[in-house]
Amino acid sequence: WALKAYANAVDPKSPDYLGWTNGGQTLVDAAYLVESFYRGYDALWKPLSQETKDRYIKELQGLRRYDPPYTNWLLFVSMEECFLMYVGAQFDSYRIHLGMNKVEEWYVGDGWYSDGPSFAFDYYNSYVIQPMYLECLEMIQAKRGNDTWFIRNTGNLNGANRRLNDVRQRMQKYSVILERMISPEGTYPVFGRSIPYRMAVF
Repeated sequence: WALKAYANAVDPKSPDYLGWTNGGQTLVDAAYLVESFYRGYDALWKPLSQETKDRYIKELQGLRRYDPPYTNWLLFVSMEECFLMYVGAQFDSYRIHLGMNKVEEWYVGDGWYSDGPSFAFDYYNSYVIQPMYLECLEMIQAKRGNDTWFIRNTGNLNGANRRLNDVRQRMQKYSVILERMISPEGTYPVFGRSIPYRMAVF
């Protein structure tokens, strides 16, 4: 059923065809779809027909018609372009570089990243910034190795391996903090911009 749904999502003749040209919000939706392909690569991407894969590549490349706002949305386009690189398709290295460099610049310490130039105390670190930054670096490392031109660690030329290690350690620290925020009732406290997004954290 999942594989059929994935095929229908890019089949223009299917009533389940997704709105790939419906506006900038598509950048968000496509990033999570791509994340599922990356996380379940052998089960969800490999079995798709070549026609379906080609359709996804075309739709993802077509998302370059939209520019992301100067926030965590930079990671959405990086995720899409990194996945294109991961599957051997044509990709836009600038959209990857911008997302990777800005998120690194926005690290504020103690496992937390700001969402753009100003810090926002909310749950976006949990299900956007932390996982997508790490997964982008994993895909870069898988395809570019320790290419110091493609990814540089802050302040030196140690490349993707060092950056990936740093980001993983930050994520682990953030996870410790996040786990300790769970109340005795099994909920997260209400704060930040999008209260229902607390569900996404779990």
